[in-house]
Amino acid sequence: MPAYLVVDVRYDDKGWTQAYRRDVPAMITAWGGRYLAKSLSPERLEGEGEGPDTLAILEFPSADIVRQFLASPEYAPYAKARQAGARTTTYLLEG
Repeated sequence: MPAYLVVDVRYDDKGWTQAYRRDVPAMITAWGGRYLAKSLSPERLEGEGEGPDTLAILEFPSADIVRQFLASPEYAPYAKARQAGARTTTYLLEG
């Protein structure tokens, strides 16, 4: 069953983004994932509070694959850099 990763990013320091945007999409593809949507300026239609600077929706073959990708050694340094430079909220949805 497909699984969807929804990622809400609020930047504190964008220094990590160049390497992340260069390298991580190929990793996502290697794990069977793909971007369905990504916006650097998502439009809020309802709700209040701080909105994301970037919002992305990715599709993977399964929830287990998402978890394995996020825990993988090759992704770990990129996750660490992202966590140091941004406040990120991620959601896993099974489809």
